[in-house]
Amino acid sequence: MSFNTYGQNSKTFGARYQVWSEVKGVKHGGGVIDATAFANYPVGSVIPAGTPVYLDKAGGTLKPIYFYELAETLEATDEEAVLYGNYPLSADGGNLIAVPSAIGGTGTGVAYSAAVDNGDGTHTITIQANALGTAAAGTVYAEADQAGAGAVVAETAVPNGLLLHDIVKEEGDTFATGAVVDEGRIFEDRIVAIPAAYKAVLPGIKFEKGV
Repeated sequence: MSFNTYGQNSKTFGARYQVWSEVKGVKHGGGVIDATAFANYPVGSVIPAGTPVYLDKAGGTLKPIYFYELAETLEATDEEAVLYGNYPLSADGGNLIAVPSAIGGTGTGVAYSAAVDNGDGTHTITIQANALGTAAAGTVYAEADQAGAGAVVAETAVPNGLLLHDIVKEEGDTFATGAVVDEGRIFEDRIVAIPAAYKAVLPGIKFEKGV
């Protein structure tokens, strides 16, 4: 399996730009994104190469793990925040958490009331002033299981590789497959930031700066 989406026709897509500098190991068989989950993906959405994923077995279920990077410095008075991410945030709102330093760690979930897809890989979310406090550009967030203290990252899967190619959903696509790299070198400044704790569980992946 590779990086295809399927509906009435099959289509193959490569990365929009080169994110891998070297690919040395790819998990045998690849995987298929859960059909129910894939049905909820908006048409036109892209799961980019380099996205962290968990593959349960060769040819099994492929679960992407999404992070969102603050695109601009956030001030306490701001009621909007711009996030760069690898999956559309809910237009109807949800909860975010600054990714804890350890996988499974807790933090404070913050509600956002709406998200607007800007069409350039960023989303503008609406928040209450000071809900996220002040934060530097590059701060990494994930969807949270709840708002308030004691929140955790909603997706509990731990990645065992990174996506080799983009997956693009077009009209009529009903499922998608992806190949998983577990050994190689990637340009980390060309993908959505991956928190240090998640990099640590991917010892075969070397993260480096692009040229």
